[in-house]
Amino acid sequence: MVQLVVDSGCDLPDEFLRKYRVPVLPHSVSVGKDVFGDQRNPAQMNHFYTRSLVDRSRVVNSGPAGEQEIEQVLAKLIQQGHKDIVVQTINAANSPTYANAQAVAKKLGGDAKQIHTVDSHTLFSGQGLLALYTLSLIQKGLSGAQIKSRAEEFGRKIVGYAAIQDVYYLRERGRQKNEKSVSWLKAFMARSLSLHPIVAMTYQGSTVADTVKTYDGCTQRLFELAMEKIQGDSLLMPAIVVSVAGPLSSLEKVPGFKALEKVAAEHKVKIYRSVMSLSGGINLGPGTVALALASK
Repeated sequence: MVQLVVDSGCDLPDEFLRKYRVPVLPHSVSVGKDVFGDQRNPAQMNHFYTRSLVDRSRVVNSGPAGEQEIEQVLAKLIQQGHKDIVVQTINAANSPTYANAQAVAKKLGGDAKQIHTVDSHTLFSGQGLLALYTLSLIQKGLSGAQIKSRAEEFGRKIVGYAAIQDVYYLRERGRQKNEKSVSWLKAFMARSLSLHPIVAMTYQGSTVADTVKTYDGCTQRLFELAMEKIQGDSLLMPAIVVSVAGPLSSLEKVPGFKALEKVAAEHKVKIYRSVMSLSGGINLGPGTVALALASK
């Protein structure tokens, strides 16, 4: 059977990853002078968010999963007897993790053991949705090569949305990293820092899907976008991943979430809740709520 591997940007509950024995490639996180690997450990993530380690006053950064860390994970799987491995990573345009995974796959792979690397072309909750789809293909008995092809095609159908609570924080992160992917925010923010944008992310890049004056209104609109897809019978997979850059318990209180749960239940769509990856929280800002779905 094919073995799936994801990186720590993938927003899925820890218990789900453990249930399906999905190893995690750790992104690096630095808070001041302290550097550690993000293993999507619930206690670590809870500490990170409840202590408000992500805010404007701290020097916090995230980095890719390095070749050494990736090799350790993949070499262990090979040692355990896995011969067909699929490695899915965060969008290669945003992180060197994919390139690092490719380098390790080339080094460790061979005729007797196949390592397939998949650029998810998405982030965070989008990665979680792609992992769910991939696991469904594994359960159908497809080969790693078949899964790579289908996952890459499915990834192009994924749309991720994020309701940004602190626009100033997001602007500063973009400036620090000099990322072209957020260049569209420059003019927008100069005019409307008092507004909360909903950022839409696809394999083609990022855009502002909508802007709302209050954050409560912003999250409500975020979930309305998902409900419109559900009610319009547009989903390619009856699942939506929702993540929050904060304690998971806070999701219950987010305006609009209960309405999404009700509509999803009526249409037999499963909602997967997750704490947002530390990389996601660092780059999108504290309090950010995100979701991902695949639509026609």
